[in-house]
Amino acid sequence: MKLAAYESIRAHLLSLPCNVFPDMDALKKEHPGVSLDALISIYSQESARRIKASHGRHVRGIESLARRYLAGEDVFDIADFIDFPPCQLIRLLLEDLLHLTHKSIGPCLRDPFGKIPDAPPENSVGHAHGPALCARLKQDVERCVQWDHVASPAVDTLRHTAGREYEDLLENRLRELGIPFVTESTMRMEGHAKTPDIKLDLPIAVNGRIVNWIDSKASFCDPLVHVERGATQFQGYVNRFGPGMVVYWLGVIDEVAEDSETDVLLVDDFPNEGEITKLKMMPPTVGRE
Repeated sequence: MKLAAYESIRAHLLSLPCNVFPDMDALKKEHPGVSLDALISIYSQESARRIKASHGRHVRGIESLARRYLAGEDVFDIADFIDFPPCQLIRLLLEDLLHLTHKSIGPCLRDPFGKIPDAPPENSVGHAHGPALCARLKQDVERCVQWDHVASPAVDTLRHTAGREYEDLLENRLRELGIPFVTESTMRMEGHAKTPDIKLDLPIAVNGRIVNWIDSKASFCDPLVHVERGATQFQGYVNRFGPGMVVYWLGVIDEVAEDSETDVLLVDDFPNEGEITKLKMMPPTVGRE
């Protein structure tokens, strides 16, 4: 995808309220060369950035938001008013009203009727409102989780599942081509830390570029993704194992791929057999432990 097309998609997404899911079919008609998966990935990444940018402000203002909730205002109305995902808002309300720890919030979202207490603790902000408050919070957590398409536990589960599926796809492609490798889990068992998804037993060349390791990303690579999540991580792999390749299965902005450092090849699919040359030995300059 060209950078100009990405910027057009991004501008459209940022023009919408946080809790409005975009019309992906209409967006795809405007950008017919972009897959639906890529559009959803871009939307997910932009949503995460918006949440991160506004989270601190809402943490600081939680007392005011909690008063509105205690006065009877619906959690969805508050979330829409502050342009914040309902699941993120209900997390803050649970912490403030019931004095729950940050670590305990995740289980409460996954099982509200089993994990949220039946009555507020005596030292909590919500104590004066009694068991009725907890009953309401349980129902609202369930509502938020079912509706929220940005920050619910179900979204996190889908993201994790997609990541595992693409890792499996990568491993299958390597087996089909007879390219021997070891996985991240095997390297961790051997005591390695911060490892790529795949370390090749012998390097390959992809269109003339040496590849010793491969990382799989079930996401779209825009300029910020590569800088925020990838550059430092990948350089660590280069320092230990030499040049490698990152597969962003949902797409890469053309200009980002073209400008990527020579030691890290960015692609949007696993190369076909004609693009790969199997090497017989490790180049002498590869690997700097």
